[in-house]
Parts: sequence; C-alpha cells; structure tokens
Amino acid sequence: MLTPMFVEDLPPWLIRGVAFVFGALWGSFFNVAIYRWPREMSVVSPPSHCPSCGAPVVWYRNVPILAYLLMRGRASCCGAKLTSRYVLVELIAAVLCLAVAERFLVQAPAGTAVGPAAAATLACFFFLGGLVVATFTDLEWMMIPDEVTLPGAALVLATISIRDVDPTTAALGAGLGYLVVQVVFVWIYERVSGRRGMGEGDAKLLLFIGAFVGWKGALFSIVGGAMQGVVAAVVLMATRRPLVPMEHPALPAGVPLNRGLELGEARCEDVEGEPAATVEPSEDIEDEADEDEEEEASGPAKLPFGPFLALAALEWFFFGEALLDWYLGFFPEW
Repeated sequence: MLTPMFVEDLPPWLIRGVAFVFGALWGSFFNVAIYRWPREMSVVSPPSHCPSCGAPVVWYRNVPILAYLLMRGRASCCGAKLTSRYVLVELIAAVLCLAVAERFLVQAPAGTAVGPAAAATLACFFFLGGLVVATFTDLEWMMIPDEVTLPGAALVLATISIRDVDPTTAALGAGLGYLVVQVVFVWIYERVSGRRGMGEGDAKLLLFIGAFVGWKGALFSIVGGAMQGVVAAVVLMATRRPLVPMEHPALPAGVPLNRGLELGEARCEDVEGEPAATVEPSEDIEDEADEDEEEEASGPAKLPFGPFLALAALEWFFFGEALLDWYLGFFPEW
C-alpha cells in the first residue's frame, strides 16, 4: 500500500517553480486560442511557423517568455518585430498559476494530501486561464468565443467535487449570471434603446463565471465589472483615447489571411520594409463596412465589457467575501 504524500513533504520552492513554468507553458497555448478561435481555426494545425517568411520554428524558439527576451523582440529567421502581447499572456498565466499554487498547495493546512490539492489547483488555474483568453479576444475582436465559455462551464460543473463546492450554488451562479445579462442587458436594453448593450458572449462568460464562483460571485462580477468599466471609460475619455478594441495586426505581404501570430511562431507585429497584405473587398462588403462606420460614428463609442467581468471574477476568486464587505462599506445604510 502506497503511503500518501502531503503538501508539507514538498519544498515550497519546488511547488512555486513548477507552477510558474507550468503556467507559462499553458500561456503559450492560450495565445494559440486567442489567435485561432476567433478565426474559427484549429488549435492543433497547422504547426508553428513564422508568419512573415513561412519558416518552421524550432522547439527551442518556442520557450515561453525566455524566447522573446533572448531574441530581443525580433524573429531570428527574418528579423520581423515581435509583439509584446504574447509574452504578456505567458507571464500573466505563469503568475496566476503561481498564485493559485501558493493558495492551495504552499499555504495548505498540514495533513493535506497532494493529489486533491493539486487537482483543485489545476481546476482553478484553468478557470483563470479561460478568463485570460476571454479578455484578450474581447479586447481585440469585441467577441468572446464559445470555445472558451461553453466547454469551460461544463468543465467547471464537472469539477464541483474537486473544488468542494455546493452543486446548487454552482447551478444558481451559472443560471443567474447568464439570465441577468441576457434578459436585462441584452434583451430589454436592446428593445428600450434600439441598440445592443452587452453581447451574447458576455452572457455566456457570466454563465462560465457563475458556475465557478456561485451566485454571489456572479453578482459581484456584474456590479464590480460595471463599476470598473465606467472608471476605465471615464479615464479613456479624459485622456482622449478611443473606446474601441485594439487594431488587428496587419499580416505581412504574401501571408494568407488564415495564417498569422500563433504559438511558437515569430509573433510578428510588423515587418520592416514590407507592405502589409491588402485584400480587395467586394462592393457588398464595402457597402456593409461603410454602414458600420457610419453607425459607429453616429453612435456611442464601444468598450468591451468582457475584460471587466473577468477582472471582477478574478478579484472575487482571490479576495471573495472580504472584497464584498469592502465594497458594501461605502453604503453603510445597507
């Protein structure tokens, strides 16, 4: 009979080191999802290659974080400039995994078995990873792929026993999160104002969040996300920055539109000396684009809400009830 291993049997430095590396490796996969899922591409193929010259990328140039630093922000094959967003995602994922491991493994009570604690750590990390993917896709595309939220919600509900969560709380959180956004902020708002407020992706993101953090966390994500979104909008307007998503990076000349910045690729932001690829749109597409531009010019500016929902969910995950008490402290009469 095997003797169970307890968390106190593992040195903290080993747990932290493994967690950081594990998170960085998964951060590279998150980059794949951020790029490919909005384009309805497979996350498995094609294999890694440089988007500017098409050269295959060898494994040691795929090392998260280090590859970017050692190559000094340039692709080794063709000298294309690298975008820092990808190393940022890898670093965020590494830090989040480290924080979760610190909470569930390093600071676990004495006598906690490694197996259940590691399983809870993985479940929590992949939830936070889903928030990272949703955040960056919404920032760039003003959309949140179903591949993040729907399978994520199913996985969250399937791991209830691992996380020691009440099934009723998880189900209420998922249902409440989805219905509040879908009914109030999508259906009613659109019929009252004639414009879309939040999108279907935001509702599904709240379903995913609520399934993990429960109904209290779902409500906090809505309210806290809205408050932080308003603050961000005011700051952006005060600094005269546009309330629109980031521009998609132009693909270098000769690169098909379904290829680009992917895991292990050169992650090119631009290629010096080469013009960006251009596509001649049809007249119908041009007309639709003109209509969209006119509508955006005449209507209010857009700010993606998904990142603020994800931020509030992250705050609830780490601080929970203490953060709620701090917020309610501003309204003592409640």
